Amino acid sequence: MNTPYRSLDAIAREAGTDKGSQWHDYMHMYAHEFARFKDEPIRFLEIGLWEGASAKLWETYFPKAELHFLDISFDALKYRSGRSHYHLCNQEDPADLQRFLSQVPGPFDIIVDDGGHTARQQLTSFSHLFPRVQSGGIYVIEDLHSSYWGGTGPGSTIHFLKALVDEVNFIGARTGRASQANVPDEVRPEMTFYRDQVRSISFSSSVAVIERR
Repeated sequence: MNTPYRSLDAIAREAGTDKGSQWHDYMHMYAHEFARFKDEPIRFLEIGLWEGASAKLWETYFPKAELHFLDISFDALKYRSGRSHYHLCNQEDPADLQRFLSQVPGPFDIIVDDGGHTARQQLTSFSHLFPRVQSGGIYVIEDLHSSYWGGTGPGSTIHFLKALVDEVNFIGARTGRASQANVPDEVRPEMTFYRDQVRSISFSSSVAVIERR
């Protein structure tokens, strides 16, 4: 078992978050994806604060980060910190998201959606927040197993993400060349935002990681 995973998982377990090995065990993925950001002065945003365990986790793991957390209510909040910034925001309300972005415009190096887990919440948040991800930054959607409980057809988060795989591969499929730097002029009008700006999408159990070009 690798040391970065064990170290991060110990922090998660100590913080009391369900991201650790006692429940979801997302730390394998996070130890890999977040390593390059660990000691950098990044800007981090997580949707879903609940009792505050994630804030405690990321405050410890990212010592130099500017940390922001969104939730629709602070009623369950137990861990309060002067270091992290807490924001009331409904993630499925475009107006509320725009209000937040007017106050904290980004860009963000990392955004994690651990909010309400419905397709409407996840897809509304992604459409408004992914454009605020820094080039080279990542957007994480957790707990994708919830998508299967309501069906994975059109309108579901899983259906959207499967379609996003096609967007990532559009250049190669359309031109026979995978290079984003060599898009023919006749293809350029077909370049949507996601075709142009999503560098990669990867999956692990119940999690998708989308990297911005």
